[in-house]
Amino acid sequence: MHEHGGRQPTGVAPWPCVPLGALVDCLDARRIPLSRARRAGCPGSVPYHGASGVVGHVDRALFDGPLVLLGEDCAPFLNPVRDVAFFHDGPLWAGNHVHVLRPRAGVDGRFVAHALNTIAYGGYVEGTTRPKLVRARMNSLPVPCPPLDSQRRIARELDGALERIDCQLHELSVQRVLLREQADAALWHAVQPGHGHTARLLGSLFDIVGGGTPPTDQDPLWGGDIPWITPADLPAGPPTWLYHGARSLSAAGLAACRATLVPPGALVVSTRAPVGRVGMLRGAVSVSQGCKALVPRGADVALEYAALLLRAHAPILRQRAGGSVFAEVDTATLASLELSLPPLPAQHAAARTAWASLARVAKCEAACAAMEVTLREYRPALRRAWVSGMRP
Repeated sequence: MHEHGGRQPTGVAPWPCVPLGALVDCLDARRIPLSRARRAGCPGSVPYHGASGVVGHVDRALFDGPLVLLGEDCAPFLNPVRDVAFFHDGPLWAGNHVHVLRPRAGVDGRFVAHALNTIAYGGYVEGTTRPKLVRARMNSLPVPCPPLDSQRRIARELDGALERIDCQLHELSVQRVLLREQADAALWHAVQPGHGHTARLLGSLFDIVGGGTPPTDQDPLWGGDIPWITPADLPAGPPTWLYHGARSLSAAGLAACRATLVPPGALVVSTRAPVGRVGMLRGAVSVSQGCKALVPRGADVALEYAALLLRAHAPILRQRAGGSVFAEVDTATLASLELSLPPLPAQHAAARTAWASLARVAKCEAACAAMEVTLREYRPALRRAWVSGMRP
């Protein structure tokens, strides 16, 4: 995929390809960049176009009429699902990060923009960290050139199809927000204080175990059989069971950072960047200094209920976090967190109900994520098919 710059080649078209420079006139000499501060000083309704789209509005225009905007630098040339070319019809101001192209007679600008979003740019851009499409390379880009009526028909069909796909993607994003809200509601409902609850300090229920990180430049300390958990390994949403993290330690690494092997059946909470993520341990692990492990002292609390309860208290932990460089919850602050506990049978019942609801939400979230992936892959594939003439 890297060979083609992240985009698939257009394929063999039923019509000839011509260099882009034969289809458009380049208006780059008229561009004038404006900083964000200068744009703020001349507010208006005229779009200001950057490398990847409209980034603001100003009170006057440099250009007008049908235009094709193609990124020069800072554009996502190597990302197959991001657009690098845009069609605009009307007043516009453009900075120097985007090529400004005016379609010539007999050329449909919307079709050209669609065609430019199917090109494999790997062989045309210069640089890797900040790919740049210089004017000479841009002029040589191969663009299929069907008759004008076909260009217009293809552009019209693609505009409608891509708009429908974008609407579906938006609906999926809204659905995922609603599902997260539903998960939060299930979590909060499970741990609401009620009659018969008793207040307990977290430190009276758990032994709090800190962690550490061995020197990262000493390979023998890493890659062993000891799972190592960091805040990044903990879920952003409801708690989950953990078996391992992204990295592991050797026995020497564990000794070097003076960490403790935490037994199964404990909780891990992130206490630094970010605060309040929670996981439950299926096996023995070690943790970084960005986490604290909570080992139950007795049978007063059900682990799955405690995980939900602690995750629900994440906003309180974030409020109490200190530190001048980054927010962090120390051991004393964590131990002083007050928890409201129902009798143990009620904890088990509430946890079962909550986890059943969370499982249903997770299943729906997975379905939304899979559909989103499918649509994002289908979008460029559909565009390639139309531009290359593979669609009727």
